[in-house]
Amino acid sequence: MKDLPPSPEFDPRKAYHALKSREGMLAFTGFELTTANREATEGILKISAHRAPYRGDTLILTFIIDADPGRLDKETLTRHFDQLETSIPAKGMGADYEGLNLTCLDCIGGVKRWFIKELKLSYRKPVDQKKTLLERDVLPQLERVLNCHFESLEWWPQARPAAGGEPSPDWIDQPGWRPLKSLLNWWRES
Repeated sequence: MKDLPPSPEFDPRKAYHALKSREGMLAFTGFELTTANREATEGILKISAHRAPYRGDTLILTFIIDADPGRLDKETLTRHFDQLETSIPAKGMGADYEGLNLTCLDCIGGVKRWFIKELKLSYRKPVDQKKTLLERDVLPQLERVLNCHFESLEWWPQARPAAGGEPSPDWIDQPGWRPLKSLLNWWRES
C-alpha cells in the first residue's frame, strides 16, 4: 500500500474566503446601534443568501462595525449581539423559519480593527420573496432586539457585468465609506 502524501495545513482564513465567495450578495445598508450602556455606534450590514441542495435558503447577515480604539470595544459589542441567540422569536422571522447561527468572524484571521459578526437565518424551504421577508419581518425584529435602526436597503444588482470586471459602485469612493473599502479590499486580497 502506498503512503498518502501529507495533507496541506488547514488555513481557516482560506476556508472562510472560499465559503464567502459562494454567497450571493443581495443587499447592504448602514445602521445605528445603541448598547445597554447607552453607547452608540454605527456600522454596515451586508446581506447575502445561500441555497443548499435539498434544503431551503439561508440568509446571511454580516454586521461590520469599526472597532478602532476610542470606539466601542469588542467585548461590549459581543455581549450586545449574543442576545440574538435567546431573544429572536421564531414567529416574527417569516414562514418556514428554522433557526439561527451566530458566528464571530473577526476572530478568524486576527482582524483587530473590525468587529464582524455573522448571523445565519435558516429556512426549511426556498425563500421566494427575500426582499419582502427582510423588510417586513427580519429587519424589524433585529431593530427591536439589537436596539438599532437600519437605513433603507440598497439592493445589489443581480445581473453580472459583461467581461471587464465587477461593477464599481460610486458610493464606495465617498469619504465615509473608505474604511469599508479597505476592509473589502483586504478580504479580497487575502
